[in-house]
Amino acid sequence: MNERPSGVFVSTAWLQSVLDDPTVRVIDASVKMVAEPPHRVHSHDEYCQGHIPGAVYADIPGALSDPDGPFPVTRPSAEQAASVFGSLGISADTLVVAYDREIGQYASRLWWLLQAAGHEAVVVLDGGLQKRVRENRPVETGEITPVPAEITAVPRDGMWADKQDIMDMLGETDRATLIAAAPYLPEDISEIPAGAVRVMSRVIPGSVSVPYPAMAQPGSTALQPTEQREHLLAAVPKGAPAIVYCASGLSAPLIGLSLVSAGHKEVKIYDGSLDEWLSDARNPTESRVRPS
Repeated sequence: MNERPSGVFVSTAWLQSVLDDPTVRVIDASVKMVAEPPHRVHSHDEYCQGHIPGAVYADIPGALSDPDGPFPVTRPSAEQAASVFGSLGISADTLVVAYDREIGQYASRLWWLLQAAGHEAVVVLDGGLQKRVRENRPVETGEITPVPAEITAVPRDGMWADKQDIMDMLGETDRATLIAAAPYLPEDISEIPAGAVRVMSRVIPGSVSVPYPAMAQPGSTALQPTEQREHLLAAVPKGAPAIVYCASGLSAPLIGLSLVSAGHKEVKIYDGSLDEWLSDARNPTESRVRPS
């Protein structure tokens, strides 16, 4: 590849132009939500039923989560992540194009994991698989088994926040902006599990609400135009650090990546997110108010 993309999001047309490039590795990072615990599971069967030609599947809730972590999608160590990345055929010279079957929240989680392990050559496909299918571009079925590659973890600081970081910020909002990225609670909650209702209706005090679904165009998996995304993020000052959280840390990276795309320099994901914060009744919360 002569020239790599300058931004963090790429178009389906750009991807089509580089699909045959051996230095490009396309990764399906899709996750499936189910009613039963642990709620977030792999989407490998769906991958086998249809994926971008040449794409391999990355199991974020499984291989790319810490099996000894306190929560289902706790991030792995950089070394564990690098081992998985090597098994996916990613080397130091590989440009990774991550996508999913939704609006890019899971692909953004993969972007964050790669960056945290020191692999900077990664972009996210705007619109993901669904946009590609709507454009009548080809997909293929079955599973791709990549040739393993060598990649060494070079852990990168400044990617993750933990509970103590949040505790230190309470009452000192000038230190960083806290961003609540979970979706707003819908009006009809009759079919939403009680745990999800709690997560969607509470925030850490002082948070700015920017729900990750707002980054996509209505009724589409394609992202909003750059100007609209930046408008939605206008309450987050560029000159200060930002910490993004959601229910589990799985979807917050889409807001994190949108901030990076808009020029923010210090963005962290609170990996435990509300799964961790709400597990301790002593941690303060406040009601989340939906804008009128």
